[in-house]
Amino acid sequence: MSNENYHHENLKAELIKKGLKLLDGEGYENFSLRKVAKACGVSHTAPYRHFDSKDDLIMAIAVEAQHKFNQCLVEAVNKYPNDNKSQLKEMGYSYVRFFVENPEYLRLFFLSDFANNIKKINHVTCIKDDQPFNTFYEAIERCQAEIQNREADSVDLNALALSCWGLVHGMAILIAKKDFPYDGDYLELVRKILWGGTFLNL
Repeated sequence: MSNENYHHENLKAELIKKGLKLLDGEGYENFSLRKVAKACGVSHTAPYRHFDSKDDLIMAIAVEAQHKFNQCLVEAVNKYPNDNKSQLKEMGYSYVRFFVENPEYLRLFFLSDFANNIKKINHVTCIKDDQPFNTFYEAIERCQAEIQNREADSVDLNALALSCWGLVHGMAILIAKKDFPYDGDYLELVRKILWGGTFLNL
């Protein structure tokens, strides 16, 4: 079996995988289907069986990344089906862990020269139930409703969302970029902050 035939069996998945690495390393302007084809060991025309252009491939990369990220958050929610605060804490931990373990996704979503295009892709190609922000925001809404029902206090939904997101996003960036010096286990430190500190102590 030739190298190209071997790759053709799983060529689309391979193009997405290798494409992410190339996009992360070279940026949008230097990214091309020809380079991805070379990385996959196939002819320069092979990617066109699945993608019309480099933007088409980048869209597929973004959609797959969004799906993986959303699945991570959904799994966190499912661990605590009847505990809204624990859902948010576990989601926060999963958020940081996902981007620390996959820094290329962090750069793609938030730090790359294609990040603004990713935001547009979210609105066009991702269905509501598969968008990480919707999964997160729905958990915030459940937590807000619980607090207001129990304490009869008004809780600003957007303030709560920004507070939770800002904390975990900041930790993810600091750890992924190694800007916070620490000799211990970063993820254990994150769990300590989210579960043992004042996070969601409302």
